[in-house]
Amino acid sequence: MPEEVPLGDDVRDWQKNLNQSEKNLLTQIFRFFTQADVEVNNCYIRHYMNVFKPTEVLMMMSAFASMETVHIAAYSHLLDTIGMPEAEYSAFLKYKQMKDKYDYMQGFDIKSNHNIAITIAVFSAFTEGLQLFASFAILLNFP
Repeated sequence: MPEEVPLGDDVRDWQKNLNQSEKNLLTQIFRFFTQADVEVNNCYIRHYMNVFKPTEVLMMMSAFASMETVHIAAYSHLLDTIGMPEAEYSAFLKYKQMKDKYDYMQGFDIKSNHNIAITIAVFSAFTEGLQLFASFAILLNFP
């Protein structure tokens, strides 16, 4: 599906119209972009689907997790299309703040109602909401 979106203008912009500073900003956003959606997908599968049991809710969460895989494939396709090296997918681990965020996201569990609430807040409000939507806001308002 991601291959159906024409990226010719984006590739041309990347190669000819963006200066190094702009490429650096976009690269920093892209570095954690794909991984953030991997973590959101993992949260649906590892946490939420073990907590909420009604069939309809599980079906909904399966659909949400499936859409996250589409997002991951689309971001990956964009990075491949503009020629970003494979090493960029894990380059975020070299930046303390990004690695700390990644490590923090690994520490959630569903052992208590309090932990479930914290997990939902972090992944739904902050990761899916604030972090990804802030990244989209920057991208959509990019010169």
